[in-house]
Amino acid sequence: MTNQLNSPIHEAAHVFHNWKRTYAGLPFTRKREWLLPIEFRMRETFAYACEAFSRISDGAANRAERRRRFAEYREHHVPGMAENPAGLVDIVAEAVEARKGWKRILKRCSYLKHP
Repeated sequence: MTNQLNSPIHEAAHVFHNWKRTYAGLPFTRKREWLLPIEFRMRETFAYACEAFSRISDGAANRAERRRRFAEYREHHVPGMAENPAGLVDIVAEAVEARKGWKRILKRCSYLKHP
């Protein structure tokens, strides 16, 4: 895992919270205006979490390998520019353990209330 800032995954994550559904030709409602419902203060955390989870899970054969890569990430690659580095590590840790890690990242960064 390299520590490259502004990777394509990081930038793509910003597109998901900056684009309205109409830009992508999707229907919208008053409550579903954006592609993803990312809370404003969590935008950068969302992008860093997506980038980290992508790097950790890319090529990992199983959960044990993801855990090993996460331990390395936690020790060496947590970006200092994230608003809340501890929160970022917590979000990525939850994604690594989950079967559907991307959904966990979205849930943790969303402004929608989840039960």
